[in-house]
Formats: sequence, C-alpha cells, structure tokens
Amino acid sequence: MGKTDKNQAKLQFDRRKSSGPPGDRAKFGPEKEPDVPSGEEQDLCQILVAMQHSLTQIDGKIDSLSYRMDRMTERLDKHAERLGQSERRVSEVEDGQTQLATSHVKLNKELNSLRLKVDDLEARSGRDNLRIVGVAESTEIDNMENFIERLLVQLLGRTAFSDLFVVEKAHRSLVTHLPPGATLRPIIASLLNNRGRNADLCRARELKTLHYEGMTVLLYPDFML
Repeated sequence: MGKTDKNQAKLQFDRRKSSGPPGDRAKFGPEKEPDVPSGEEQDLCQILVAMQHSLTQIDGKIDSLSYRMDRMTERLDKHAERLGQSERRVSEVEDGQTQLATSHVKLNKELNSLRLKVDDLEARSGRDNLRIVGVAESTEIDNMENFIERLLVQLLGRTAFSDLFVVEKAHRSLVTHLPPGATLRPIIASLLNNRGRNADLCRARELKTLHYEGMTVLLYPDFML
C-alpha cells in the first residue's frame, strides 16, 4: 500500500469516528468541551441586558405618559364643554342686550311722544292762567281762591265777569318767603276757562292802572301754573 492509500484510509476512519453513534464515539475517547465565550461576546451580552432594562423603563414611562395624556384629554373635554356653555350664555346675553336696546329705543320714542303731549296739555291748560304781580305778602286771609275772586272783582269791576266766573286754583310762585322790601312773589291763578282770563286782561288794559291797598297791581298771562 502506497503513501497515498494510507492517507485516504485515515480520512475515512476519521469520518466514521465523527459521524458514528455515541457508543462508537465513546470508544474513541471523551467528547470535546463546548467553547467558552470570548470577552467581546460577554460585553455584547451585557449591552443587550442593559438595553432590555432601558426598554422596560421606557415602556413604564410611556405608560405613565399615556395615563397623564388621557387625564389631560378628559380635562380638556370638560373645559371644552364648559366653554361651549359659556359661549351659549354669552350669546343669550348678547341677544337679550339687543332686545333691550330695541326696547330702549322704542320706549324713548314713546317717552318723547308723551312729553310732547304733556307739553301740549300744559300749554293748553296755561291758557286759563293769570299772573298777578304787586299784591303784598300775607294779604290773603282765607283760602287763596276766594281771595283772588274778590281781588279781581275789586280791581276790574263786577261787570267784567259772568255769573260763571270761578277761580279754580291759585298760589304764590313756588319760592321761599322774601325779606321785607324785596320783590313780591307773584300770584298764579287758574280760571275755569280762558275766556274769563282774556276778558280780565282786556279790562286791565282798558283801565291801564290797577291799585290795591296803595300798591300798583299788574295782570299778565301765565302759561305755567
């Protein structure tokens, strides 16, 4: 057998020993121990363990953030609901203000109309008013209406008045009592009708000068009682 044939036989024997059953391999001696990891492999394992721990921590933080986000979302929903209610109330108030403004304008128009009517009524009632100037203070003994009736009859004469002549109301002008020597407060008298007042004024113009208890008395139309 040559050298080449010996080498081939050795290779075949080695193949049978490595591929044979465990019993056969035991014949050829103990199995080889597994390889021990190198230093680089150990470092990689430690890095992987650290990464896994970090990922676990990150997952926990993400869960906490998710919970907080859910709470914030609930609060935002409540705030949005309250904001919607506030907007509706503000809208209702604005609508009410618009209605109030419209009512205010309408009431102002009605008030101005009523004022015009009152002014007209005052002007109409003033046609019966008579202003008497020059009568001394506290001359009237009884009520003012009776005093003015007697005064006018005395100044103008009985023929100037009809049987229906009546002084409806009379009073001094609405100011405080004046000191002695000051201008006398005029008397404002309202006759029952304006014809009587006009007749009195015409008669006073005819007589030109009127006197009562030594004092000159003047008669004027008066439009505010």
